[in-house]
Amino acid sequence: MFCGVLAAAGCSSTESGNAQPSTSTDPAAATAALWDPCSQISDGTLVGLGLKPSSEESGIFGVEEPGWKICRWTEDEVPANFSMAVYSTVHALDEIRTKPGNVDFKDVTVAGRSAVQYRDSVRAADEFCLLAFPTTSGFVQLDVINRSAQAKQTPPCDRAKSVAEVLVPLFPK
Repeated sequence: MFCGVLAAAGCSSTESGNAQPSTSTDPAAATAALWDPCSQISDGTLVGLGLKPSSEESGIFGVEEPGWKICRWTEDEVPANFSMAVYSTVHALDEIRTKPGNVDFKDVTVAGRSAVQYRDSVRAADEFCLLAFPTTSGFVQLDVINRSAQAKQTPPCDRAKSVAEVLVPLFPK
């Protein structure tokens, strides 16, 4: 499921299943230079957001992706009602608007930063929301997944904006 999120976020592909960053620089060097959400978002911040720091998962099912730094956490409830992921990438923000399957685009401002709000068409509007913030190296993206009927009582984009209000000051410019 995470791979679908990654694809929705703007991977380009030179061959089936081999997503490559859209950059003319060395992918390994560009990836190494990215802001890392796993190390830059503190446990205290996560706890304040209702997330469980020990649920941290880096990459896609633990596998790092060239051109991306990815971290995901789940809510501290058992079972978790929602999860959150933060992605940092070298990809251009414009790629999300042209990626097939990305829908419901809306330009928004959160914590004083412009962002693009959207979702992928595979998931229901009451389940999934993405916010992408431009950076000098690409963009940082936040996704929120409502995982239960109880969580769906809060629209995922409302939840994503609330979380982003706390996290945006940590994001690179």
